[in-house]
Amino acid sequence: MSTDRIDVPRFAGNMFGDDVLADSYPTFRTLRDLGPVVWLEQHGIYAVTRHAELVEALRADKVLVSGEGVSVNERLNGPDAPTGTSTLTSDGELHRRLKQLEMRPLRPTQLAHLRDQVMHMAADKVAELTDGATFDAMARLAAYLPTTIVADLVGIKGIGPERMLEWSNAVFDAFGPADHARTGAALPTIGQFVEFGMGLTREDLVPGSWADSVFAAAEKGELPLAAARDLIFDYVLPSLDTTIYATGELLFRLAADAQAFAQLKRQPELVAGTINEAVRMASPLRGFTRLVRHDFRLGATTLPAGARVWLLYASGNRDERRYADPDRFDIARNPRDHLGWGHGVHLCSGMHLARLEMEAILAALLAQVDRIEGGSPVRIINNSAQGFAHLPLALHRA
Repeated sequence: MSTDRIDVPRFAGNMFGDDVLADSYPTFRTLRDLGPVVWLEQHGIYAVTRHAELVEALRADKVLVSGEGVSVNERLNGPDAPTGTSTLTSDGELHRRLKQLEMRPLRPTQLAHLRDQVMHMAADKVAELTDGATFDAMARLAAYLPTTIVADLVGIKGIGPERMLEWSNAVFDAFGPADHARTGAALPTIGQFVEFGMGLTREDLVPGSWADSVFAAAEKGELPLAAARDLIFDYVLPSLDTTIYATGELLFRLAADAQAFAQLKRQPELVAGTINEAVRMASPLRGFTRLVRHDFRLGATTLPAGARVWLLYASGNRDERRYADPDRFDIARNPRDHLGWGHGVHLCSGMHLARLEMEAILAALLAQVDRIEGGSPVRIINNSAQGFAHLPLALHRA
């Protein structure tokens, strides 16, 4: 494949160094300036860096496939991967059937019955915190709805949000290079996660829960039991931390921009667009890889069959060619085409629930708070996920 890379821009840096993971955006800008497709020398893969080419790549799901894994770590790729087969790592008819099952409780019509409960919970939590005292907004506000609601909805007995977050963080770390220390450190937790999943039975599930409905579908013959176990962890892995990090970004940006918060109070019709803008800015997952099934032309580059390609959603979300002044938080922008929830057939299944949770927090803030005071946040260091670990905030009434 070396001759195929002669005219492809090359980047020699380490995409998984702590400095890059703490703030990937300067490196992403460098990659975009090099070209829409860049060869990452240290990692032996291509990266797609710009919004237009990312959309094209994500739509080419019959050529750039997920069924051979979506990780930089080849130990987690392929049909024998320890994480099994899920909507994230499947293609074609199998993916369609799995996603159809996964989406049953996640469609907006199915979530409608939760709306009042979620709104009331958010209002009560904001009222509790609106006393002017500084608190960690990641732990006490951004994480509140996902950890309170989602763990109950998933319904695995004895598995609370702390364990779900531990598993999720480990899986996203394990998606890094196989020889990376952080990747290796995550593998024991992955082993525990896989062992637990393999032994899961319907007796371990709360009747009527999301997980229980998947096992019920397996008993009806809609999918094999092994696939049901894998599918349950589609609910577990991405359902908490991605929403938490996006909500944290929303809180951070509103604390830093008092004028934007005041404008939202005057123009609540901007709330939906503001959530899109927060997810664009947050990009909680940097991206996933695909395997090239056969030679594929993307821009001026022919991606050769058998190559692995990293689709950098987070880079596309800051692409100057698509968004004017992309590093600025603009509540009037409404970037409906952002890639923070993916695109195409692998669009995030849980985005409607995530949007509801973010909308509830924002509605409560607009109703009860006049000023958000922010401190200096601390970012997570993870091979795939990005966001704040800690975010000091104080909520003030008039």
